[in-house]
Amino acid sequence: MQRPLPEYVRISWCQKVVLFCLLVVAHPWAAHADSGSSLVDPFEDSPTMGSSIHQQDLLWQSTVKGYLTDPALRAKTPETKVPVTKAPAARNPLSKSLRTSENTSAGRTTPQPEKSATTPSSPSPFHKWISPRTTSAARKSADQSQAALRPLAQSNPKTTSDETDDSASVAEPDRTEEGPVFVQPRESEPEIARRTVRGSLSSRGSGRRIGEILNPEQPTSVEPQPPIEEELEEAEQNATPLSEYPIPTREPQAQEEVEVQLPPLTRSQIALRSHVRRALKYYYDHPMNTRDRSPWELIHAALSYEIYSRVLQGGPEGKPVSAVGWLCFNQSCRKMKLMYINDEGDLHVRVGPALQGHRGQLLAILAQCKVSSEYPMLVDGHEMKVKDLIKEEMSTCYPRTELTFKLIGLMHYLDSNTKWVNDQGMQWDMRKLVSEELRQPIRGAACGGTHRLSGLTLAYKARQQRGEPVDGEYLQAQRFVAQHQLYAYRMQNPDGSFSTNWFQGRENQDDPDRKLKTTGHILEWLLYSATDRELKSPRTTKAVYFLTNLMYTNRYHDWEAGPLGHALHALMVYDRMMFSKYDEPSNVPVAIRESLTNSSSR
Repeated sequence: MQRPLPEYVRISWCQKVVLFCLLVVAHPWAAHADSGSSLVDPFEDSPTMGSSIHQQDLLWQSTVKGYLTDPALRAKTPETKVPVTKAPAARNPLSKSLRTSENTSAGRTTPQPEKSATTPSSPSPFHKWISPRTTSAARKSADQSQAALRPLAQSNPKTTSDETDDSASVAEPDRTEEGPVFVQPRESEPEIARRTVRGSLSSRGSGRRIGEILNPEQPTSVEPQPPIEEELEEAEQNATPLSEYPIPTREPQAQEEVEVQLPPLTRSQIALRSHVRRALKYYYDHPMNTRDRSPWELIHAALSYEIYSRVLQGGPEGKPVSAVGWLCFNQSCRKMKLMYINDEGDLHVRVGPALQGHRGQLLAILAQCKVSSEYPMLVDGHEMKVKDLIKEEMSTCYPRTELTFKLIGLMHYLDSNTKWVNDQGMQWDMRKLVSEELRQPIRGAACGGTHRLSGLTLAYKARQQRGEPVDGEYLQAQRFVAQHQLYAYRMQNPDGSFSTNWFQGRENQDDPDRKLKTTGHILEWLLYSATDRELKSPRTTKAVYFLTNLMYTNRYHDWEAGPLGHALHALMVYDRMMFSKYDEPSNVPVAIRESLTNSSSR
């Protein structure tokens, strides 16, 4: 005999009706029961890119939906939702070429939605940044199709005038007009570090010139190129002397003249000033040369004395030239060149051994040297400026990667509220850069993590110098840096050097090269945020004494270029912050004024 269910398990007929209604509503076909429903656009309400978006959908989102979700544009034009009727086309690998052919073909007509009365008749202000890029073969076929359809357009101008105007307005992006930076997605993989030095040098002449970019239909004659070795030797011999280089200028900074009664220097401080400037003068009189030093070494040589740094042209007996000018004009360093122009006319900096050690390192060095963004650059015959390099570094910002040197450069040259889109359609701003760097570890990073700490320090210091509030990510960076400052001083050795094991723990190796590397990097980072009280503290003075003694006592030692450049820059920063205010006003530091005057008078 079947036993009846307990009272608390029984379901009444009202509860059954309710459960049935819930099942009907939750059924999948009920979601489409509403009349007039259409496919949902997955990117309609997503201004940024998430990890769930397929890689093949990146190009479509960045070129079509990237500017529609911009808040500034959304306030000007009414928001209209266009139903998506071909959702699988975004995942089709051939959709990229199909969209390219549709944009370049003037004879094909596509249905256009009716414009409302409030919609402006002029094209979108972002049209020159959202046009999809085409390869040289696709561009050639598009030009042939336009040439074939040109007679038809002339015979019937009314039917094709609108289409030709639209295609012409987005066919080639305007790279000269200044405005908000919205970078186009690229077809090739953004990482340039996989290029070898030999392959880069052999293909450096394949870039397009400015005339080819502006006039793609004009035929150009291809002249036979001389061998690379002969061309490099000729470039070494015909290099621009120091007197003909444009003088590197600093970024203009508003300075208020305030008369402050400075306390007199003590006898020990006067002795330290003479000691520091003697070491700086010696290394300034013995610069590196371009024949034996690689681009990576010359980058650090340019950092040593900032815009006053110089190198010897062609060898140890060569003439001194501007290190910043040599790098920005892409001159040969040990028969290697640092920059190149790709087939689409974009500036790139090579990454690899003996070249740029990290993405954005060249821009970070120029920022620390305070080189103006209008300083000219000459790469493969293309006349550019430092601001073109800034745009290139903005376009290659990616999450969960090393952004240390990009943060140093972009925070110096850009406004704190700058927003941009990288070459994969991701939206970026300065706070996101700081947030990404805060997530990265210090131990195990480049040079013990001192460069990452320098980027975070310079970020919040820039906010303070501009009179902006240090809040949010900047406040987190300030607290994070302060903790590591206390830890670095706690790990300081009795002789004044800092730990030879970076931030891993206390260590005091008896190795001058190791001590120069660790003490020079850590002292340079500490001086970026040092106050007047910290400059005069015994622990900072002790570190400066040790570094100066180490460098001058071993002045005939063949130091590694990287640690030497950062150590010299640390002494330059200390001399400027501690002693330059007691000197007569001058554009040239006193430590190198005599050497620079003697070399210019020859």
